[in-house]
Amino acid sequence: MAESKLGQRLELGLVALSCLLFAASYGFNYGVDNQVVYLLKSLTLVDRGLLRADWYTSHATQYHPTFAYLGALLLWLRRDGWAIAIAQSAIIALGTFVIYGIVRAVAGVRHALVAFWLLLAVLFVTRTSSVMVSYIFDFILQPSTLGSLGLLGAMYYFIEERWLASGICLAGSGAFHVNYLVLGYPVFGLAQLALGTRGLWERLKLQFGPLVLVTIAVSPMLRKSASARGLEQAQQILFSVRSPHHYSPGTHERNFMPPAAYALFGIGAGWPILRSAPGKRLGALLAGFSAVVWTGTLLTTWIWVPRVAQLFVWRFAPFADLLNQILATSALAQLIARPARGKLHPPALLGACFIAVAVLGLFLKDHEDAPLPRLALAYLALGLLVYCLDVGLDLLTQRVPERLLVRVRSVLAWAGVPFALVALTFSARPKLQTIAERSTLLNPRNDATHDLYGWLANSSPRDAIFLTPPDIEGMRLLGKRAIVVDWKAAPILPRDLLEWYARISAVTGRAVSGSRDLAGYPALSLAQVLEVAHRYGASFVVERRQHAGRLSELAVVYQNPGYIVFRMP
Repeated sequence: MAESKLGQRLELGLVALSCLLFAASYGFNYGVDNQVVYLLKSLTLVDRGLLRADWYTSHATQYHPTFAYLGALLLWLRRDGWAIAIAQSAIIALGTFVIYGIVRAVAGVRHALVAFWLLLAVLFVTRTSSVMVSYIFDFILQPSTLGSLGLLGAMYYFIEERWLASGICLAGSGAFHVNYLVLGYPVFGLAQLALGTRGLWERLKLQFGPLVLVTIAVSPMLRKSASARGLEQAQQILFSVRSPHHYSPGTHERNFMPPAAYALFGIGAGWPILRSAPGKRLGALLAGFSAVVWTGTLLTTWIWVPRVAQLFVWRFAPFADLLNQILATSALAQLIARPARGKLHPPALLGACFIAVAVLGLFLKDHEDAPLPRLALAYLALGLLVYCLDVGLDLLTQRVPERLLVRVRSVLAWAGVPFALVALTFSARPKLQTIAERSTLLNPRNDATHDLYGWLANSSPRDAIFLTPPDIEGMRLLGKRAIVVDWKAAPILPRDLLEWYARISAVTGRAVSGSRDLAGYPALSLAQVLEVAHRYGASFVVERRQHAGRLSELAVVYQNPGYIVFRMP
């Protein structure tokens, strides 16, 4: 018993270390990408005097209010962003540990560590990303990070048949991100239905009771989003102008092939697991996720339904991928320990595994996930090898002492540990070696743009409004000053999005059809710049030095090698 407890503690220690390393591989970042939008409300909660004159921060609807208060707490603890970066790592580590819990429930206690390391090797390569720029975790802390953690918890407790705990986690997920709230209903509703009708009503009450309370709390914003004036025009702007990478799957067909390959591999390799009790519950979840993702894809490609596109069903695509990956790696871990399980796989499903590897190799050969096909091929080869070795040992039963065969099989049963460790090292090493260079807090930028942010934050009037190049994203968060508009901070509600579009068109001098039109800003004449600045109350104009000649009549208040700031007359 003591050895068993020691072994359990050792395994948990190795898992915890693996989770921490995986979390650290994302780097330590602050003030980049989506954070320049999602942390604005947090910044104003910490410093009430900031950005009062900014249209986006003060007048556009902030649709992640729960995250705003968490961000404010973290900024209050450390204004330099380190509390946010550490929280990001802690959440990813915890989420990865929850994934281990799912693997343990599905693969079994004996095979959990090997299956988890095999899975983690895959996740180090894929970074949990999927189609339409969707992911479970990313390199910054944002609302979806908390949404993903809650959803993983809901999945774990669903597989454990703890419906209320699953519902509470699902509600927490929806509280941090409305997309998770809306999509949680069909996914978990279908999953519950897939488990059968016996006790269905009681299960649904426990599963969705907490989520209904969150839905009631955010229902005013949902009603505004669904019924506001200008909805059709706003949808066109969102889908075709601002975010076609999120809402137009017809332009990214190639990217849907790896998820299809994961499904082939997961079901082909994991068929015996799907017949177990935990496997059936995982299969129910997989059916729910897959139905929502692929139905949504159908209704935005072959048939165009704008309401479906706006749901962004691909938010849940990485979770369907994850479940398929869990099936495949758990099945491999079990097969290594008990090669006779290979007889449980129908030949057609084994063929699906070969097709999956071929698809991954074909579609990822020039992609950043190029190591993934080699990893999948190694997994498939190992599975076939141990099965063939077991068949060979069966043929030797009449020629070799049984005691020797038992010992050989016991040694082979441990082969998964070194193999999984090698696979994990192979995948993790490139990411772990480059943590510093991919971390803004460990490798801070020292360029003209950040010098400009420093001058704005420390030397410019706090209540001023700046007309700035719309492709510069950090003016509000890092410069801490109000601006007319930028490309990054696009609202979601129709009324706000229409105002954003009017502003972005004004500062570029054209009816914007995509990000390439941002090049219109430096082409504005002095008269156009003055007109736009007066229209939106800007008292300063920022321009890149190479384009600033047309503004030479204005007074210069700041300049560096990259930018010049002019005062409006």
